[in-house]
Amino acid sequence: MPAFRLGVALFLAATAAAPVRFASYLGGAGTDDCDGIAADRFGYLYLACHSDSPDFPGLPPKPAPTGRDSMDGAVVKLDPRTGKIVWATRIGGSAWDAVGDLAVASDGSVYALGSSRSADFPTTPDAVQRRFGGPDRDVILIRLDASGKVTYSTFLGSSKNDEASSLALGRDGWVYVAGVTFAADFPGIRRGELGPRGGPDGFLARLRPGDPKSLETVLIGGSGRDQVKSIAVDSTGNLFAAGYTSSPDFPVRDAIYPHFGGELDGFVAKFRGSDLSLVFSTYLGGAKIDGAGALALDRDGNPIVSGTTSSDDLPTTAGALQPHRRGPIDVFLTKLDRDGRRVLWSTYFGGSKENSDQFETGSLAVDASGRIWLSGMTASPDFPTRVAVQPKFGGGDFDGFLAAFSSDGARLCFSTFLGGAGHDILEGLASSSGRVYTSGITASRDIAISTPAAQTKFGGGPYDAVIFGVAPPPISACR
Repeated sequence: MPAFRLGVALFLAATAAAPVRFASYLGGAGTDDCDGIAADRFGYLYLACHSDSPDFPGLPPKPAPTGRDSMDGAVVKLDPRTGKIVWATRIGGSAWDAVGDLAVASDGSVYALGSSRSADFPTTPDAVQRRFGGPDRDVILIRLDASGKVTYSTFLGSSKNDEASSLALGRDGWVYVAGVTFAADFPGIRRGELGPRGGPDGFLARLRPGDPKSLETVLIGGSGRDQVKSIAVDSTGNLFAAGYTSSPDFPVRDAIYPHFGGELDGFVAKFRGSDLSLVFSTYLGGAKIDGAGALALDRDGNPIVSGTTSSDDLPTTAGALQPHRRGPIDVFLTKLDRDGRRVLWSTYFGGSKENSDQFETGSLAVDASGRIWLSGMTASPDFPTRVAVQPKFGGGDFDGFLAAFSSDGARLCFSTFLGGAGHDILEGLASSSGRVYTSGITASRDIAISTPAAQTKFGGGPYDAVIFGVAPPPISACR
């Protein structure tokens, strides 16, 4: 059996380490992508997708795509135990629309975040912004009830373009949104304008759906290009943010690394929950191109950041799993203490070729055992694997990967390729009920599908969405 076929066959093999419990396509005759994934306490999965397929599973048929305006957002509820779609809801107006992140509240409602080019995108009467800001793109925030019905919808946009990146649910009904804006008139009660600001700047916003006057915002940036890519809220309501900046004058405060390192640096910041004031902010990078793309909090509220780097001098710590860069672009993982006073650990991770492209950085999640899970993409046939369900590179230009690290960052607990002969990216990540799920996009028609599955065959078009679920290996599997 060829090496690739052997690797794919291992998807369905019952291994003692971490067998794939769920693997499914999701898509129709067009382009389909599910960037975000979340899970509820009952084991159901929720997917944040965008699709121009006339026959996307679970949705009413629509006309075949005729251009970019055929793209709609979609939120899907899926039962991985049966492979059945519980419900699917199309979200959009007459132009291009997409959702890319989502979260499930304790009452079963689902919040979805995305972007829209539709001036007629439907909003609800209690929206914080009912009119399209334009000129080309606004952020959109939607709430759906447990049956998939839209109960809240709002624009978030300035007079120039705005792009969504990350969503988090906080205390007391607050919903937090982050992204990038190109204008100074981003809406809401301004809680901070940090830095000299220049071109595109990062924004942080929070609101209480149902209260049209609740929107509060912070703008952060220097004279260059700045974007918030990921946010998380701790148990006391403080907000952490990570992203990237090209600004040598990015606003830092009580910084571990106060100086700009290179062409592009990552950054990490913490904001006080009471008033969104800045607690600390630091660069994170080396002499070349670095960007923080995902952020998660451990059980003690310490922020863990992942991203990509082409720098040889990105700070690493003693005992790092991988102290040096191996490929042209490597992944990095860094954990700071919650007060921003020190780096707890930091490591590179990757093979000898590109490990992610510069702005496709996957996601992070922390499971109930404290292990840190990372999804992403790699072109490296020698990408580090451990107790892998697919130990060999599948082919094409990139495969998805899924990896888990010990809480101290020193040990690799699990790492596997997940991909076929085409282009594969894994973007979303969720941990729930003893399973870890990841979602993304694939051009591969040879993914080995589980039984049951939502969809057993590639739907057509250039890309389908893809979902994998694994049973994590025991803690003893960590090196």
